[in-house]
Amino acid sequence: LNYNKYAILSSIMTEKIYLYGRNPLKEALLAIKRGKTSLIEKLFITKQAEEDPKIMSLIQANKLTYDVVTYQEIESMVGKGVVHQGVCALLKESELYTSFEKVLATAKAKEGNSVFVLLDKLQDPHNVGAIIRSSVAFGADAILLPEHDQALLSGTVIKTSSGMSFAIPVVKIGNTNTLLTKLKDNGFWTYGLTGEGETKLQSVTFDTNTVIVVGGEGDGVRTKTLELCDFRLSIETSDLCESLNASNASAVVLYEWKKQN
Repeated sequence: LNYNKYAILSSIMTEKIYLYGRNPLKEALLAIKRGKTSLIEKLFITKQAEEDPKIMSLIQANKLTYDVVTYQEIESMVGKGVVHQGVCALLKESELYTSFEKVLATAKAKEGNSVFVLLDKLQDPHNVGAIIRSSVAFGADAILLPEHDQALLSGTVIKTSSGMSFAIPVVKIGNTNTLLTKLKDNGFWTYGLTGEGETKLQSVTFDTNTVIVVGGEGDGVRTKTLELCDFRLSIETSDLCESLNASNASAVVLYEWKKQN
């Protein structure tokens, strides 16, 4: 295969989303088995990766074709120095996201309580990936991502989530405050995470459909969004630690929600 061929392919596909790493690929292949049949547009693996029986059995089960390439050829697509473990897949964006109407209908039909995690201007894809992973671990029902000023799904987010972005509905939303109002109108209680919150986590009873709003790394949840929330929620920490970062704080809240539900 021609190295330049994949360098050209990379430049053509810069706007597309791709994954790298064996665990994310395995999760993507499992998502295909669950019905996202068009998730992978193009698959590239090295000869070494062909020796991974789990990956190969999933590829064969899904009847996917792939190109055998070198490590360097994958680097030309995903970036030099990226830990790709010999696999790369170009993804179809429409298969990555779910509609808001669908997750809302699912929550309404669910016997127990649902919890959505709404991210508000998180720029760090590693934080977003970590929050997605915690959300799956503690049983969240959906991730809501604003289209603007927010890290959306990407190779880095998918890798950091260890492929868990394929295991939970992710919704791309427009105006955050408009959507938050709609959720409140549909019976959701909304909690904005902030270090100055009057409502302490240990005093909260999560006994209804819930939205946890997590703000950006610097300024936190925006003022107008916080004002819309039913509760300004804070987590008590020791005097030695002023605050937790966004991904750790959301994991603590989700763990408490899971304990109660």
